[in-house]
Amino acid sequence: MLPLGTSKLSSIADGITSSATRSIDSASATVFRIGFGAMMAAWAWDYLATSRVTQLYVEPKFHFTYLWFDWVQPWPGSGMYIHFLVLIVLSLCIASGFLYRLTSTLFALGFTYFFLLDRANYQNHYYLVCLISWWFPLLSLNRSTSVDAFLRPQLRNDAMPTWVLWVLRFHIGIPYFFGGIAKLNADWFWGEPMRSMLASKSDLPLIGYWFTWEPLVQMFTWGGLLFDLTIVPLLLWKKTRAAAYILCVGFHLTNAVLFNIHIFPWFMIFATLLFFDPSWPRRILGGLPIEIPDTCIRKWGGLSKGMQVGFMLAGLYGVFHCTWPLRHRFLEGDASWTEQAHHFAWRMMLRGKTVVLGYGITDKVTGTTVDGKINRFLSKEQADKLGRNPDMILHLAHFLGEQYRGETGHDAEVHALVYASLNGRKPELFIDPNVDLMTIPRGSSIQGWVMPQSEPMPPTPWTVPVDQWRQYVPVPELRFLKPNRVPREPNQEAK
Repeated sequence: MLPLGTSKLSSIADGITSSATRSIDSASATVFRIGFGAMMAAWAWDYLATSRVTQLYVEPKFHFTYLWFDWVQPWPGSGMYIHFLVLIVLSLCIASGFLYRLTSTLFALGFTYFFLLDRANYQNHYYLVCLISWWFPLLSLNRSTSVDAFLRPQLRNDAMPTWVLWVLRFHIGIPYFFGGIAKLNADWFWGEPMRSMLASKSDLPLIGYWFTWEPLVQMFTWGGLLFDLTIVPLLLWKKTRAAAYILCVGFHLTNAVLFNIHIFPWFMIFATLLFFDPSWPRRILGGLPIEIPDTCIRKWGGLSKGMQVGFMLAGLYGVFHCTWPLRHRFLEGDASWTEQAHHFAWRMMLRGKTVVLGYGITDKVTGTTVDGKINRFLSKEQADKLGRNPDMILHLAHFLGEQYRGETGHDAEVHALVYASLNGRKPELFIDPNVDLMTIPRGSSIQGWVMPQSEPMPPTPWTVPVDQWRQYVPVPELRFLKPNRVPREPNQEAK
């Protein structure tokens, strides 16, 4: 006889196995496959048509690669244009279900390569697409309404196991829920950065005036928080599902109109349809209901060893993605200031950062200090985002030092003078300007070179133009400059 605890665990495992392997209609997952492929094809074409490929990956001489992924570099010559054309073809193959496993695997590789090229172009929805695309080859979404099923009739099956839908819903649910968890902080409760974001839209005709109305700011602030935290349960409960989806559409359309967040609103409007009954496309299109055999594997022991391992790995995957976004709470400082654990954590619209930045390169042989002149290496978008992130500031400092060594044959110190205003606060020193950043390895602790955030939240946001900051913010002693040398004005502004 099994011990009581073991018996309960066995019963839970059997229950999960029975639910996960029960057959359901594959219509909604098939529609998601078609829409996903079509949307990714449109996204890749837009990158080509709007010259973003050129601006972000061809023209810049430097890229903010992720730690340990410096070997991921843009293709030479016309390679990046060809890469995006291939992504379009692969996306259309996914949509049509042609050579599905091969093309979905190649798409996952190709999109992940794009994602790793430059962290200046990090977007939460790109991270989401990476996660989903790596699951696609495992989900067998080509058994219905696909070229593969047409060419191989024995493949056709209008049913799928429930766990496939669970996987897709999980990925759509985590940005909502953890986006809400991330908003549980003092700045958000104070109304920032939402107040400043809405104020930046006050010049819109007819409606702009209302964006400085404090009750509307509070409605956006608290409404956004409650939406993120509650929308998944409301979508899962049948009685509130339709109303929740209408709310979801309104939420994402508002974001699409007011804020520049790329394809994310449209992707989420479409993907959230996965929370409806899996047969909804068949009913809407007037198709005949299909007979789904009530079959499942009722016992954990009835699964093959491979499926048992797969289910356990999927469980660990779920646990990881439910804990990894919370890691910033165990690190020093506010993640909106230090940027530690800001990425890969669904931290969306949490910080408005205005930054003024300049680099000084001091020749160790001659002692002279020159301006880093970073604009010759970066695109405008890279330069705009550089100053927010200490790791990116450090990465570029290493590049500038190595570039200087290559040009002059001399080693150099690289210092950065950076001021940042976070969520409407008065600007303060962001990086210790007297620390030689060449001595700080990438991936190091922030102690000793990233300054702590100390300015309190003011009653009203700081609105002084950056070219007037020097009148209000003292410049520290810059020991790396010669006594007779006048410090240069910061040469770069970023928001």
